[in-house]
Amino acid sequence: MDTSIQAPSKAALAKATGIALLVALILLFTAVLPAEYGFDPLKTGKALGLTGISQAPEPPVKGAAPTPVAGQAVYTSQPRIYKVDSEDFQLRPNEGVEMKYHMQKGAGMLYGWKADGKLTYEFHGEPDVKPNKDYFESYDLDDKVGKDSSYGSFTAPSTGIHGWFFKNKTDKDIVFHLTVAGFFDSAKMFAGGPPDDIPVEDAK
Repeated sequence: MDTSIQAPSKAALAKATGIALLVALILLFTAVLPAEYGFDPLKTGKALGLTGISQAPEPPVKGAAPTPVAGQAVYTSQPRIYKVDSEDFQLRPNEGVEMKYHMQKGAGMLYGWKADGKLTYEFHGEPDVKPNKDYFESYDLDDKVGKDSSYGSFTAPSTGIHGWFFKNKTDKDIVFHLTVAGFFDSAKMFAGGPPDDIPVEDAK
């Protein structure tokens, strides 16, 4: 009995290769491109329900922080209850005062201040670890016209002291009130001399 195996001819190999290539191209344009990249030139991906796959979020990496999604709340726990502080100031013409709160990176604070005249101000911070002694981060600045009030929320971009420098550029005395509530651990007031430590209280 003849047990020898006949090798396929070159024509048969070429035909098989061509069929395999054609099948691969069909799968590429009907399934792979719509599913992986959202590219659906033949509209087969839409018909088969594959186009939404490319837009699905990637599964989270184990141990990684969750990525915020539009419309989804962001929750950050803290080790202690938040603190509150309320201060009254009076500035004579051309006088200034600075009020700052020490916060950890990522900690939040609500604030509001209201004056009986326009104050120029800068809302800024100084990290505990600075690249140089004069480094600071500016968040909000109005050193020309000024405002008589401001309200908002703040999340510390770095661990350090964050707060306001207020200045009265008018020709009359200005009285204003500042209220803050948030996850800070201490407060300091700068009024031309060495800083004064200001006591802050836990929220009741």
